[in-house]
Amino acid sequence: MAEWYNTDKLDKYAKDANIAFIVGERRIGKTLHFQQKAFELWDKEKLQTMWLRNKKIELSDPAFANDFLNAPKKFGWCPDTTFSNGEGVFTDKTKAEQIIKFQSISTFSNRRGNMTDKVGMIVFDEFMPEDRKYPKRCHIGLMSLTKTVLSGRVDSKCYCLSNFISSGNPYFVGFQIYPKKELDVTYFPNKGIAIEVCRGYKGAIEDDNPWNRVYRAGRYQNYADEREDSLFNLIAPVPKGARLNNFFIKIDNVIYGSSYKNGLVYWHIASPNTRYIFTPSLQESSDTVMMIPKFIKRIIQEGSELNILRFQNPNIMYAILSIIYDTV
Repeated sequence: MAEWYNTDKLDKYAKDANIAFIVGERRIGKTLHFQQKAFELWDKEKLQTMWLRNKKIELSDPAFANDFLNAPKKFGWCPDTTFSNGEGVFTDKTKAEQIIKFQSISTFSNRRGNMTDKVGMIVFDEFMPEDRKYPKRCHIGLMSLTKTVLSGRVDSKCYCLSNFISSGNPYFVGFQIYPKKELDVTYFPNKGIAIEVCRGYKGAIEDDNPWNRVYRAGRYQNYADEREDSLFNLIAPVPKGARLNNFFIKIDNVIYGSSYKNGLVYWHIASPNTRYIFTPSLQESSDTVMMIPKFIKRIIQEGSELNILRFQNPNIMYAILSIIYDTV
């Protein structure tokens, strides 16, 4: 019988990973599992958890703090006296002791180490927004917070949770990681990073639930399968008959072009047939290679947000998307 989400697979296949990216369908218990872990960490070791979201506005919404403790109180993970507000979760309304600290990636530069010397775990909830609009320098923000907050604590972990959205995100691009389609857990031991693609867990809405007829009719994605969006679909060969665009990008001495067909844009290694060759690197600019203009970056960013970009292989994805994620 299927279970709700848990970290058994991560503990088995990537026990030594410092950061784990966990992607799966809605409502399989990802958030609840880590809420429970946060309270267990406090009860057993008096260590706090930092709970991350992408944007400050998500945390400042009163509904977020008001609802955060619904499940923990229902399941008895914390006493009824536990209190939450826009700052985090406290043992009671006097705010005598803080159990969970709320923090946004968008304001990472405001956080100082001496403010977080009791944090033993970071949970980044919904690290991939469904609109694919990320805060500026979000990958750097995550790195900064782990270094500042966890301070190299060897038993600390960072867990990043999301629905099935896209492998083309600033975190996978920044770390240059990509999940293997045949594995539930892909571990990169030389990087200390793991990706779990959640399969086989219990869901709040089972497959045979009659409401799924409504969601299918309304084309409402439940992100129930990695094939439903672009977790693996981003990597695709250039189809026959695709037409080559007239500009090219040079990165690390490799020239890339893009071809389009049926509303999709495919990036690949190319031989330029025009003089419009751009680069994001000042070191690679020359009389024949120009610095990449803002409108090209905007084209790539809008294509990513619209989910129309495809790449010949993961390395090409890293190269092209790093142009926009360097500043996102």
